[in-house]
Amino acid sequence: MTPDSIAEIGALSDAIAARPARHTRQSLVGRVQAAVCVPLHFGGRGLEIWAIKRAEDMRHHAREIAFPGGKPDSRDRGLADTALRELEEELGIPRDQVRLLGALAPVPTATSLFTLNPFVGLVAEGAVASPDTGEVAVLIRMPIDDFFAGRVPYRAVQLGRRRRSPIFDFEVGSMYGASAHVMEEALRVYAGVHDLDFPEPTLTGEIPWQ
Repeated sequence: MTPDSIAEIGALSDAIAARPARHTRQSLVGRVQAAVCVPLHFGGRGLEIWAIKRAEDMRHHAREIAFPGGKPDSRDRGLADTALRELEEELGIPRDQVRLLGALAPVPTATSLFTLNPFVGLVAEGAVASPDTGEVAVLIRMPIDDFFAGRVPYRAVQLGRRRRSPIFDFEVGSMYGASAHVMEEALRVYAGVHDLDFPEPTLTGEIPWQ
């Protein structure tokens, strides 16, 4: 990593730690806690954020675009450990090649009783992803600059006077719901670090999860 990259990652880590808590109108009581990893990686086109399209025969959220993750199991030492384990199982990235930068706000899902607990992780530059085809249909590697340059369509559903649900459109499908809220928060952290204006989404009446 270059000195500029090291400084950027340090600033992102500090910004994640300083994020205010998100307030939600949905109760988190009785929900199933799950963890996801939001992988960052320096690629040929700069800093990337990775997402996956889930395999079509998954038990939960099949074919959806999301982040690697799932429920804790007895081996995990906490939700951060769950996120690292799921990243390794789904994308073949060993945990010793991932540096956790911090946690984003928990997000309840709208169509199930899961709450996503996101952890941002920097994947080592030399790491090579090897997706598990039983769980991952496609690995999406989005250079973050593409979003701010308008190359990743950004829409939102208006759910109330002050509530919008974001949608990110990729060639293989759309990310929406809780995963899109996680993506949006991660991108807002990046925007704050780089003093970038955050774009306004195009409003749509299409509700993908219905």
